[in-house]
Amino acid sequence: MAKISIYLDDERLRELDELVKNSPYLVKRNRSSLFNYLIEQEAIKQRRKTMLEAAQVADELNLGWSSEEENCAVIDLEVSG
Repeated sequence: MAKISIYLDDERLRELDELVKNSPYLVKRNRSSLFNYLIEQEAIKQRRKTMLEAAQVADELNLGWSSEEENCAVIDLEVSG
């Protein structure tokens, strides 16, 4: 695993430790887990953005379902319960 050094002044370091301490999402409760969590969240955000852009393109190119197909799918879903 690669090591990264980040230099922070004392005030920022206290803020970072406070953030780690108070975050319910951090299991290990250390600075490294905070950075790992933030990187994971950014990766998820990027994937969602890519998926939304692809959906927009599909919509613009009319590659999705027609309104009739959508209505049939809704009816099928309601009937199958």
